[in-house]
Amino acid sequence: MKKRGKNKRVRLETGEKEAITLPAPPPGERAPLLLGWGLVAVHFLIFSRFFPNAQGWLGHDHAYNLPMLLDGYYWFLNNGLFAVPWFSPAFCGGVPLLANPATYFYSVPQFLTFVTDPLTSLRLTLLLFAAAGFWGTHLLLRRVFGCGRWSALLGGGLFLFNGLFAYRFIIGHLEFHGFMLVPLLAFLLLQEHGGQGRHWRRARNTVAAGLALAYMFLSGMAQLIVPSLFGIVLLALVRSLAGDEATPAPAVFAARLLLAGLLALCLCAAKLAAAFAFLSEFQRTGYLLPGVDSPGKLLLLLLRMTALGGAGLDSAGYLVNVQWQLGRHEFEYGLSVVPFLLIAIATAAKLPRLPQLLRAARRRGRPVVLAACLLVFALPIALNYYTPAWNQTLKSIPFVNVLSNYLRWFAIHLPLLVLLAALAVERTGFLRRNRKAVVLAGLALLLGQNIVADRSYYHAEEYDPAPILAAYAGAKERGAPPEIADIAVATDGYGRPALLLDRNDALAHGASQLLCYEPMFGFNLEFFPFQSLHPGPALSVENDLLNLKNPACYTYPDENRCRPGDHFTAAQRPAAERFLRYRPFPFAMSTTQRAANAINLAALAAVVLFGLALPWGLRSPSRTGEGSGSGI
Repeated sequence: MKKRGKNKRVRLETGEKEAITLPAPPPGERAPLLLGWGLVAVHFLIFSRFFPNAQGWLGHDHAYNLPMLLDGYYWFLNNGLFAVPWFSPAFCGGVPLLANPATYFYSVPQFLTFVTDPLTSLRLTLLLFAAAGFWGTHLLLRRVFGCGRWSALLGGGLFLFNGLFAYRFIIGHLEFHGFMLVPLLAFLLLQEHGGQGRHWRRARNTVAAGLALAYMFLSGMAQLIVPSLFGIVLLALVRSLAGDEATPAPAVFAARLLLAGLLALCLCAAKLAAAFAFLSEFQRTGYLLPGVDSPGKLLLLLLRMTALGGAGLDSAGYLVNVQWQLGRHEFEYGLSVVPFLLIAIATAAKLPRLPQLLRAARRRGRPVVLAACLLVFALPIALNYYTPAWNQTLKSIPFVNVLSNYLRWFAIHLPLLVLLAALAVERTGFLRRNRKAVVLAGLALLLGQNIVADRSYYHAEEYDPAPILAAYAGAKERGAPPEIADIAVATDGYGRPALLLDRNDALAHGASQLLCYEPMFGFNLEFFPFQSLHPGPALSVENDLLNLKNPACYTYPDENRCRPGDHFTAAQRPAAERFLRYRPFPFAMSTTQRAANAINLAALAAVVLFGLALPWGLRSPSRTGEGSGSGI
């Protein structure tokens, strides 16, 4: 009997009248693909053990995430998917929800809670975005940088195990899961197309890139979007340096990025307008900005973080001007020692050709591109260097001065290091001739370093998810959330108000936590306008005011004739009752917000129409002749 698939052919569409057929990859070439799925599975086995950890608990910042996911589920139960969750009654007596840059109602983990419990949602999100990071890197290396399957396998594995994603996910920085879309976003912006329907494919990629950027912001990744974009720009500059004459010009990439960014801004217009309104009232500019006061110590810190991860690192050893002590998870950027070894070997092999390489670097335009590469690479190093004068300059820059540290900007370097490691294998004679063995050895070292890593720090985390999971199960069984009836206050063992880790869990018992954990109001609620908010029934009346914040006053105070932090009045009791039952209530929006809402709806409609037209466009014959061109 003839075996199936033996004579299978792969059909490649071109701009000519006939298609060209090539033999399908032999079975041996499928091994890297199978190994790729194996790496994703191993990653999940290693890191899913922290959901929960050895004690049955979660990372401390999940004390913010799980109540937030439950709050989003409560809204969904009462209003469905298409009602916009402008506000939440569950925290601090009523707060803006959509306007908070760190919230993520429109995200994969939140949508997963509509069908499964929050803890399972976290596990599935970990798996899905780990896979997206691996295969996005694989696509980028294969189809943009021309790497072979084995080199792409190594690059995908390195990015898959980056510490920024895994350890922040464990500790509870759920909003950073979108970082794993960075290689896919770079692929969409850098891939070149030829043949029939190439303009539609370019448009498809640009729209998809806009959707990915919009997802990053909607899922709460506001702090990492700019560093992620700089990381992609760095990849594009390296592509221009390492490519041939057919490589798209940097201006083409810039145009695609601009169009994708404009689409993302339109798709996020409603949240952006609300967020700027909220941020204008609570800017958090008073925190100290830490840094490293020695260039040598700073470079050593960078090397340790990216090669070895955060083990043994804390604020005291490296940072000065520290107000908030940073835990180990803030230093987790590890890619393992593998990329550094490969880059060192490739560099040593290229040294005899240094004069020739320097002459090539002087070709038209390349010095400018190289200078831009060095500038972007140096950006996170400069931001984390401390001198009093430089620190004062950074604190004077709007929207930058609200950050409490710049360590997260080292995310710029991670995609570049992965790319250089893959190119080292692909373009260095000794490594290329032995690429399969080199890649397998590199992956073994990568896995070994991850398997033996000391993670006792993360197993010692102590947030108990049980109350939130029980409340979720109860709401799912009833088909409706509990009404927020009271304002509660967390107390210590002596009955004194305290900022307890699990204080946001109050919504599980039908209460809104007065001392909520909400970083927008400061890490210790330094900027929160308490006014007359106190423990007790939310609808109790004192001096004609309910014991409940009117959240519209935080974002649209002028339009609602109030100040940020003001309460519902007794005359507004019907609106307050709806708010407490997770129902929309009437409030006035600014003109800017209404315009942003209209732009957002128009952008969504345009994307849907484009999606409907895309299959027709891809099937239509090209009207512009043959060739790949360099269009956007």
